[in-house]
Amino acid sequence: MKLTCAHAETALADMARGLAQQMVWWGHDVRHPEGNALVRHGLRRTESPGLKGTSCYRTAWEGGFVELHGAVASWTSPDDAPGCVFHRDRGRVELWLGNDAPIPGAGRGCHGAAEQRWQATLPLVRWIVSYERWVLETLGSDWRDGCWRAIRRLPKGKPWLPPAPALHWWELASNSRAPRAKSLLS
Repeated sequence: MKLTCAHAETALADMARGLAQQMVWWGHDVRHPEGNALVRHGLRRTESPGLKGTSCYRTAWEGGFVELHGAVASWTSPDDAPGCVFHRDRGRVELWLGNDAPIPGAGRGCHGAAEQRWQATLPLVRWIVSYERWVLETLGSDWRDGCWRAIRRLPKGKPWLPPAPALHWWELASNSRAPRAKSLLS
């Protein structure tokens, strides 16, 4: 199902809020009491090429690769097809053109049409679904619920959706059926 332009813009705005929350959760996951959950899930940890003193986590996915930094999440396409990048400070999902992953602080993505940006995000969305299912299976729902409570306590925290509705939204989004996120709260 192809999203309409208006729906794609709305879905991308919801996705940006979801990615901002997801990045906070990944920050908690790296400090899991039983060890770094991103590494346990199979991501390779290296020093971030853009931000000193921070890490980059990378894994192969759908022929390309997912990269997670403290301020950037991306999926880079293996060929000339566009990938996607989310810069937390910009709060926007953009196209990523090129075979090398984005480096935090060095360049931005391209705006592109909403439908094109939406399509470019789907591999990253499918990876998030896979990862969050693994979190539930391996770390348990109490872990993610604790991450949710932590983000709600932050003075500048911007909670999006609680864990179960968030995973449901990502699952629907992975099939291009993303509802308004707030509709999952009722």
